[in-house]
Amino acid sequence: MTGKVTGEKEEGLPGVTVLLKGTSNGTTTDPDGNYSLNVPNGSGTLVVSFVGYLTQEVPINNRSAINVALAPDTKALEEVVVVGYGTQSRGTVTGAVSQIQANDITRTPAVTTSGALVGKVQGITSRQTDARPGGTTNIQIRNLGDPLYVIDGVPSDAGQFNNLGINDIENISILKDASAAIYGLRAANGVILVTTKKGKAGEKTKINLSGYYGLQNFTRFPQPANAYQHQRALVESAQNRGETSNITPEELEKWRIGTEKGYQSTDYYDFIMRPNVPQYFLNGSASGGSETMNYYLSVTHLNQEALIKDFRFDRTNIQANLDAGIAKGLRVGTQISGRIEKRHQAGLPGLDDYFNPFLSIFTMWPTERPYANDNPKYINQTHNVNVNPATYDEDITGPIDEIWRGIKGNVYAQYDFNFGLTAKATYSYNFTNFDFDGFEYTYDAYTYDAATDTYNKVPGGGNQNPWRERRKRNVIDRFAQVQLNWNKQFGSHGVSAVAAYERSDVDNKYMIVHTVPPNNYIPIQYFANQDFLLDEWNVEARAGYIARLYYNFKEKYLLEVLGRYDGSFVFRKDSRWGLFPGISVGWKLSEENFLKDRVSFLNDLKLRASYGKTGSDRYQDPGNPANTLWVVNPFSYLSGYNWASGNAVFNGNLVRACSPEDYQ
Repeated sequence: MTGKVTGEKEEGLPGVTVLLKGTSNGTTTDPDGNYSLNVPNGSGTLVVSFVGYLTQEVPINNRSAINVALAPDTKALEEVVVVGYGTQSRGTVTGAVSQIQANDITRTPAVTTSGALVGKVQGITSRQTDARPGGTTNIQIRNLGDPLYVIDGVPSDAGQFNNLGINDIENISILKDASAAIYGLRAANGVILVTTKKGKAGEKTKINLSGYYGLQNFTRFPQPANAYQHQRALVESAQNRGETSNITPEELEKWRIGTEKGYQSTDYYDFIMRPNVPQYFLNGSASGGSETMNYYLSVTHLNQEALIKDFRFDRTNIQANLDAGIAKGLRVGTQISGRIEKRHQAGLPGLDDYFNPFLSIFTMWPTERPYANDNPKYINQTHNVNVNPATYDEDITGPIDEIWRGIKGNVYAQYDFNFGLTAKATYSYNFTNFDFDGFEYTYDAYTYDAATDTYNKVPGGGNQNPWRERRKRNVIDRFAQVQLNWNKQFGSHGVSAVAAYERSDVDNKYMIVHTVPPNNYIPIQYFANQDFLLDEWNVEARAGYIARLYYNFKEKYLLEVLGRYDGSFVFRKDSRWGLFPGISVGWKLSEENFLKDRVSFLNDLKLRASYGKTGSDRYQDPGNPANTLWVVNPFSYLSGYNWASGNAVFNGNLVRACSPEDYQ
């Protein structure tokens, strides 16, 4: 018996299971959807099944050729879950895997991908340290450290994950337990898998435009004391200590009335904060496909301003996903993404420029005025001029620009054999560039003499320590993978297997040039003004062998065994590799007759258990959770030297020397 299995667009479907009902006699369709099956008596029923489509049972009735058109199962498509190195139907997943779909992600006005996950996934804790434009949210799985991010099958850093175009995401899966062991040495804190959107074969072109415009305000914020409350508290404090306050009752009354010059209260919350700050987002995309090719193209732009003047964030994303069949059983494709993100702010002392204005709301005294004699031309020398918000203006203190540019290209080729085996090779190249351009000006501070109506410059007041700094970082990430997937159904027995090898490396160059500029006008850095230079080169490399075997009986009794043999450049050769195994089992109680017949409302009950081993070659800095540290210093197993360390005298001349590096 022969025939062809097609989808809703009459295209041939490869890998469809065609089974003679009640037997183990079955086959799968070839890349064009054709099948051939030996049916001795010309009788019985064909069971035709395929992931994402409704299963059909077709009586044979002595026919020698039967063509079958499968209808898509919308519910089944929603239930496909992305796991490590493949997909599974939700009902047969044995690990703790959560998934969130595109509609749930795009529903939020979050600026970053991590922000879009807040409150949407069980077992995920999140914390955003502040509301600065473009700020990320710290994501932890089961209260562990930073997870591993994998985008379209390629391990990626947190920056690539957080600055994806949110409308370009198809779904996000989160591996929380032993299911993460397949990612080995980098999976100790769990794994977040991201799949970007693709076009659908045979689908007419769809053009989608979306966007939003919103206004930002604090929902709540503690209000500072006014001048009268501040002065009264000082009087009460002196009384409680048994001292006499130098604030007289007459002065306190003037502060209460607050109309007389010199006794007016300053509300630094209103002075610093801006109400109804805009944020907007625009996205345009096109997707579709023919019988042999599908595509998804997208452009996104996002803009967010801060509640504080001179702070803003802009990001533009592009995404192009293409997939084409170029020969029988052979498909090639690419995923190209790029982004430009820019953060602009005023260059305040200390470089934690966003925190200083918030600090000023409470560290400034409400009895102080930001400007001497309320004249905006003269900054008032307050008790701490560095937190005087009159200086939080880039025209006074200088600007800072931070720009990230990233371009990433994945290319892959996949060949489907006609016996359930698929071979796929992937190569990814990512280039990221970071530019920091900062210029902090000098400025003076003044006091006002009402008797002479003069503004007096305070010696050493204001900011007399300018700086000019440029930073540049170039990062190249390379990744290569060869993967074999096998999937077969033998009657009531379902078996699938994955075997893969992958390797990656990172080349990271970083430079800082810091100078003391002679004035506030010329942004050029001169060698004569340089007081600091940093030039770093860091490299990383990893490799791993991956295997997974999955078995189910009637999709009721489930077993998955997986493992990864992983190596990291951090360790010396004889200790570089480690094995990270995992096993999980499941039992779908809701499929048992003793429950089906008695509990009609129960449709999905599953018991599962898992055990696995994961690892990490990095850990979070206990003193600063935002930083991660190597478990051992990279290349510490090699002998080395500290250049320009120590001195020696040769022939009466002082010579800069080098000393052996000690990693003890």
